[in-house]
Amino acid sequence: MSIVRLARLSSAFVLVVCAMLVPAGCGSSPKRAANTSQVPPSRGPEADAMIARADVLAARGNSEGAASLYREALSIAPDRYIAWNNLGVELMNLGNNIDAVAAFKVAADLSPRDPRPLANVGLVYQNIGWAQDALEYYERSLQRDPAFLDALRGWALAEEHLNYASLESLERIKRATLMESDPQWREFFERRRFRIQDQLNRSSE
Repeated sequence: MSIVRLARLSSAFVLVVCAMLVPAGCGSSPKRAANTSQVPPSRGPEADAMIARADVLAARGNSEGAASLYREALSIAPDRYIAWNNLGVELMNLGNNIDAVAAFKVAADLSPRDPRPLANVGLVYQNIGWAQDALEYYERSLQRDPAFLDALRGWALAEEHLNYASLESLERIKRATLMESDPQWREFFERRRFRIQDQLNRSSE
């Protein structure tokens, strides 16, 4: 089981807008940023409808069309962090890593509790081989939510690439293993745990 394939399993974490934004249907969906008053009331629903259409295009694999609609929605309602995050996902799919990272960072600023935009930055850096930068953003994502499994996966891959080992890493890997339900990732965490333990044992000799 290759690390590259594992990294791809941990694909960008898309925030999906529920149809028509009905509260009863969005119980677990992310909350919007607080500064919605900056958007004219008459334009908010228009922007949200564009975001919903963009989500459909994204689900169909039309990254260019989705990115265009997300941008159009954000020109009306720049506070929609969901659209910023999803724009970043589509830009990443199109190979535009610079703009993808910029979009994810805006989403992270607009939604200071959500771990996903920061983990997406980590994923971009991981995919281009910048393990140290990826590790930094996975750590920042885990500061927002220590139990965010996608960030734990990315963090573990980055630490393995960098050959890091510490008692803190060992404890975090143990927690991740207990949380993990995917057999391949659980196997990876177990293997990582043994390697960290071995490194720590050898360093103490």
